[in-house]
Amino acid sequence: ELDYDKQTGKMIGFVNLGEVNAHLLTFERSLEDDQCNRQKLANSMMVFMVRGLFSHLQFPYAQFPCAALSGDLLFDPFWKAVSRLERCGFKVMAATADGASTNRRLFKLHSPSDREFVYKVTNPYSISEKRELFFFSDPPHLIKTVRNAWASKKRQLWCNGKSISWQHLEALYRKDRQNTETPGLVLVPKLKYEHVFLTLFSKMRVDLAAQVLSETVAIALQITDFSGCLTDFSTASMCQALQLESSVERHLGHCIDVLLIFV
Repeated sequence: ELDYDKQTGKMIGFVNLGEVNAHLLTFERSLEDDQCNRQKLANSMMVFMVRGLFSHLQFPYAQFPCAALSGDLLFDPFWKAVSRLERCGFKVMAATADGASTNRRLFKLHSPSDREFVYKVTNPYSISEKRELFFFSDPPHLIKTVRNAWASKKRQLWCNGKSISWQHLEALYRKDRQNTETPGLVLVPKLKYEHVFLTLFSKMRVDLAAQVLSETVAIALQITDFSGCLTDFSTASMCQALQLESSVERHLGHCIDVLLIFV
């Protein structure tokens, strides 16, 4: 059971991942210490979300209070959700999640070998027809991953021997804002301070990542004269290849029938 704390706005309850996983967790704790009968307080919530791909259908199907969660514990509730949705008349065509190690582990459990990449499996609950269920990462999280890798000072990105550097974007931002020839006219009006100088909060925003990885920024990088200080780079080519500025949400679900999202 879960209780709602009006003071903090938080849901408070004990870990509950279903009957099978509960027995496995109890057995695991019994091997570690003598406090196996003590329930563990949950610190997060795993939610299965159903979304229609050709309709506006969208609702949270199930939620599980959890603490430390592994991909192995996700396996049973995931396929139970697929089974029950299929029995209700839905066609579960795909499942998506962010790139957390727990979710990647769940996908990997469907591989015959650890080295084989898995992106689809046969849906055993599609009785009337042989149908496959596809796995893919959540596009907004992939966009943020690309932007964060680009902005990381610990990474050196290259393409065809040319540098892809966050310093190119910083130089574009400063030159655009310090334009004295045509005051008030900028090449990339959407590019703000928060796009370039990231914080822990701004790193989580998909809109900032999508606007940085856009064709507008790519063209601005190509036509801006950096006075020879930044030459022979392919940052613009990367942005132009992605062209993600226009509505990530619009592309996030126009494919098949029902999408199962777990967060």
